[in-house]
Formats: sequence, structure tokens, C-alpha cells
Amino acid sequence: MAPNDPADMEVDQLSPQDINKQAGQAYKQGSYKEAIKLYGDAIAMLKLTQPKAPQPDLSTYYANRAAALTMVGDYEQAFGDCRQAMEWNPDNIKAMIRSAKCQVMTGRLDDAERQYSQILKLEPNNSQVQRDYNNLLHVKHYLQQVSMYMDNKQWGLARNSLDQAIKGMDQANLPKEWRVWQAECALGERNFGDASRLINSLLRMNSKDPDYLLLRARMFYGQGDNEKARTHCMEALRNDPDFVRAKPLLKLARAIESTKDQGNQAFKANRLDEAYELYTSALALDPDNHATNAKLYSNRAAVLQKQRKFAEALKDCDKALELDPEFTKVYSRRAACYMETEQFEEATQDYKKLVDIDAEYRNLLRKAELELKKAQRKDYYKILGVGKDAGESEIKKAYRKMALKYHPDKNAGDAESEKMFKEINDAYSILSDPQKKARYDSGADLEAGGGMGGGFDAGGVDISEIFQMFNQGGGMGGMGGMGGMGGMGGMGGFPGGASFGGASFGGGFPQGGRGHPGGHSFHFG
Repeated sequence: MAPNDPADMEVDQLSPQDINKQAGQAYKQGSYKEAIKLYGDAIAMLKLTQPKAPQPDLSTYYANRAAALTMVGDYEQAFGDCRQAMEWNPDNIKAMIRSAKCQVMTGRLDDAERQYSQILKLEPNNSQVQRDYNNLLHVKHYLQQVSMYMDNKQWGLARNSLDQAIKGMDQANLPKEWRVWQAECALGERNFGDASRLINSLLRMNSKDPDYLLLRARMFYGQGDNEKARTHCMEALRNDPDFVRAKPLLKLARAIESTKDQGNQAFKANRLDEAYELYTSALALDPDNHATNAKLYSNRAAVLQKQRKFAEALKDCDKALELDPEFTKVYSRRAACYMETEQFEEATQDYKKLVDIDAEYRNLLRKAELELKKAQRKDYYKILGVGKDAGESEIKKAYRKMALKYHPDKNAGDAESEKMFKEINDAYSILSDPQKKARYDSGADLEAGGGMGGGFDAGGVDISEIFQMFNQGGGMGGMGGMGGMGGMGGMGGFPGGASFGGASFGGGFPQGGRGHPGGHSFHFG
């Protein structure tokens, strides 16, 4: 730079007009902060050296600095300079236009509307001002919608209207109220990611602003972190003891957390009825708090699960997942309840979701899949009408009862009874054999690829008991105490050479191959 370059000279050696020109060059180069400083120097020097200077010059310098201030987002200071410019020259149209824009960006919409109306009276053919005025009317219209939708808690509609209102504006320097509305809409939609970003940007501007601290408290409250919600409410009140809007949330967060903690203590002490009532009371405090209520429903489901009220526990798990579909612990709890209620397909689906999150659930998934396979095969316990914990004598007694009931001799021509009789014998052949029963109960037969659903193996049944049972019950009177069969020794006396090794009474019986003298039939499969 040349030694005599004006930019290298002391400011006090330059005239206000020279400094104003330097400021204009800095502005054109995008050096807005430098331009702001130089315009300030020009204003100060003009007032100092030329107290009787023409008013339009001072008005111009203020208007110019206002333009530079808007470029760095300082609309409040720019608005002050515009007012100064208009005081020095009430006919400064540029200052009026910039003033109106600053009023919009500082949320003074009614003032901006009056300003634009005044400008259009002076310059009715100014198309740019007319466009700006029309845009202002649209902004006011959308902001009225925002207020209405927020009052009705229609957060999505409120956000859409707010987005329309601020379209094309300096997003980083919106009025405080509008930025608070953005955060409130995000909170209302439970979009905590956007809410956090918006609230953090506000707190960077002023970390002690009680409005901003309350917003963060509401965010933590909505996420189910009542402790942090309380902390931020108290911080807002420390900064402004008269900030009463923080008090209701503080009171509510304390009440919910206290009641939940009491419920937890009761649960740990195994006072389950008390725990249930406390969790229920906490749920009633704020039905709209999804995150906290999801935890409360999960806790209450744990109580019901421990009380073995699985159907009710499942309902609470469903409610928890409706409120928080990503609540991993609830999927685990619900899957366990499904297993207890033998809803193995549903349990399998939940465990599959859990395995995608944590591979440690693989063993539980395999167990559920095995139980599902077991449930899809024939339930031999159900066929005999006994529980899975039935002992040998109970199984034998049930078998005798069911075999008598469905014996074909008592249900001649009834295909369903014949089928049932076969299944009864299949069931007994498995459940009366300790080794087969153990494999059936554990599902080892399924893991080995077998279904155990095939024909009857007479090796597990004492056939003489069946004959004796039917004799005593009067169902085989035609056999005459089996005298007509020539005894049971080796069964070789059966016509056709039928043997018990294959569990079939061969095709050599008179009258069709499944009968015996007297017309009785055995259907062991």
C-alpha cells in the first residue's frame, strides 16, 4: 500500500466524507465489521468537527451503518441507527426501508406494517417496497396461524406455518420469540433432536435466560429425565426468582419422581400391591408424558409379572411400547411373559428384535424357537387331558379313561373317535416311556430332526392291560375273558400271524383284517 494511501493515514487527518468512502469500500468487500467501525468514526468526526454540518450527511452515515449492522445480524442496533437517520432527515427513504426490515427481524410486525404504509404513500410506485409489504402481510398471517395451532397443541401444523412465516429470512437471527416457538413446536412433536439443537443455540446466546432454561427443562422432562428437568427449573428460578412459569413443571417433576421412587422401594421390598398402586398413581400425574409413563408401565408390568399375572403384564408392556417403541427392556419383559403364557410365536418375534440389538439374547431366541416347534406338534399331555407335570400313575389313569371313552367298539363308524383313539395310544406310547418322555419334554427329538408324531410303538404299552381294562369295563364281552383267543403267549394264535412288535394286529383277522373274533377292533396306528 502506498504511503499516502488514505487507508494508511491517521483517521484524524481525514474528513468525515473520506472516512465514509473508506467505510463504503469495506462494505463492498464484505468487511462489515470494519465498515461499521469506520461509519462510526465518520459520524463521530462529523459531529465533532462540523457541528453545523448539513443534516442529510449525518442521516446518510447512520443509514449506511445500519446497512452494515444488518449484514452481521445486529438488527436491534441497526434499527436504532435507522431511527437516528430519520430524525436527522425525515425524508430518508433508504432509512425508512431499512427501518421496516429491522422491525420485521426484531418481531415488531405492526410497526413494520405502519412503516411500509408510510413509505408507499411517499413512493406508491416502488415495486420492491410493495413486495416487501405483501411479504410482511403473509408473515403476519402465518404467525397468527402459529399462535392458533400452538394453543390447540397442533404442533405439526404450527411448525409448518412457522416455517412458511420465516421462509427467506435470516434464520440465524430470528426474533427471540419466534426461535422459542420453533423449540416449543419441536418439543410438542417430541422431536428432541431438533429441540436440543434449537435450545442449545438459544443458550449460547444467553445461558442465564430463564425462558431458555425452562425450554431445556421441558426437553429433559419430555425425555423422562425428571432430575435434570428439576435442575434446570431451579436454575431458571435462581436467575429470576419471579419467573413463576418454571414452578408448575418443577412441582410436577418432583411429584412424579418421588412417587416412582416410592414404587421402586416397595417393589424391592416385595410389597407388590403397594408398588402397583404407587406406579398407577404416578401414571395419573401426567398422561401426556410419554417417556416417563413408558417407564412406569414397564415397572408396573414387572410387578404383575412377579405376581404371575401375565395377561395384565402383557397389556402394560404393550402400553409402554406404544409410548416408546425403542424401549429394549420392555421387549425382553414382554417376551418372557409370552413364554409364560405359551405364546411362543410372539415371544420369538420379540427375541428376534432383541438379537438385532444385543447378541446376548440368542440363547433365549433359540429357546423360544424350540418351544414354538414343540407347540406346533401334537400335545400329548393335552390329548390325555393331563398337565405337563403329571406323574406316571396320573398318565396311566388318564390313558385308561380316554381309551375307554374313544374305543372304536363304543363308537362304531365314528371316524373322529377312531382318529382320537389312535392319538391317545400315540400319546401314551411316548409319555409312559421315561426316555421318550424326557426327549419329548426337552424337545430333543425336534432338535434331532424327528417329530415323534408317527405311528404307535407298542413297546411303551402293556397290551394285556388294555385287554384287561376293556374286559372289566364290559367293552370286550365278546372275547369271553380272552378264552377264544387261546391265551396271549407270544400272540401267535392271532389269525394271520399278527405280532405286537410292529404294533399292528395284522391283516389276517376275520372280517377285514383289523378285527378279532367277536368283531372288536384295535386302532394303534
